[in-house]
Amino acid sequence: MLLSFIKSIRNEISIVVCIFLLFALIFFLFTLPFSAFGLALGIVLLVISIHWWIKYLGFKKDERLKETIDNLENELTEVKNQQVEYRNDVESYFLTWVHQIKTPITASQLLLERNEENVVNRVRQEIVQIDNYTSLALSYLKLLNEESDMTISEVEMNELIRPLIMKYRIQFIEQHMRIHYEKCEDKVLTDAQWVSIMIEQILNNALKYARGKDIWIEFDASEQSLIIKDNGVGISKADIPKIFDKGYSGYNGRLNEESSGIGLFIVKHISNHLNHEVDVDSKLNEGTTFKIHFPRED
Repeated sequence: MLLSFIKSIRNEISIVVCIFLLFALIFFLFTLPFSAFGLALGIVLLVISIHWWIKYLGFKKDERLKETIDNLENELTEVKNQQVEYRNDVESYFLTWVHQIKTPITASQLLLERNEENVVNRVRQEIVQIDNYTSLALSYLKLLNEESDMTISEVEMNELIRPLIMKYRIQFIEQHMRIHYEKCEDKVLTDAQWVSIMIEQILNNALKYARGKDIWIEFDASEQSLIIKDNGVGISKADIPKIFDKGYSGYNGRLNEESSGIGLFIVKHISNHLNHEVDVDSKLNEGTTFKIHFPRED
């Protein structure tokens, strides 16, 4: 800052130097005493020093003001960019979401118009899908708006798993899937609401790609991890590193119109907030295993 100030007053410095030289010339020509020259020089230096000090204080204030303005402009630009990115994310997701939610709505309408057997259960399946899409959209908006406050407490594993099994029981029955789960009373430290969303999205993923197969849900107390395993179509080795990316549905997703590539993205986002690591192991045509690791109690 000091160098910048000196550069700003270099013309004044040149004038002062010229005045000193002129004084020196006059005192030399008229053979005036050097003490008078020193006194005149001191007075000029004192006056100009006070002037430059006051000017320097003003210069510092202006520089700080400029810096503040630059920072505010940068923050404003960043906020604008974030808003544009947020709007694009929301528009992109909800264009997909509207297309997806129309499928179960249309299917429900067609089922209700037909006089077919077991219509009620089939409509219930579609309603569960509509509910899942709606919950997913709300969760996505909360994560984008960073309204994802976490409340950590002790939660019994059965309180997390049992409601989800009941919610999707019609799908298990209609798709001829077998669910293997034994009541688990182990407790973990987590946020019940957000971890339920994680588990539901992983379970929903298994429902899509393991139809007519089996799903196992178990808790490994020694590792403090929840295991959700299926023997469905599996995930290709090339897709595994990308399955948590937003909008990525992989080869299986391209074969399944219900896939949006958002569910597992939300799983990863929540796992980062809760510090619950999520592992996945899978082989094509053999099945997929997800593990949610919970923190150990001290």
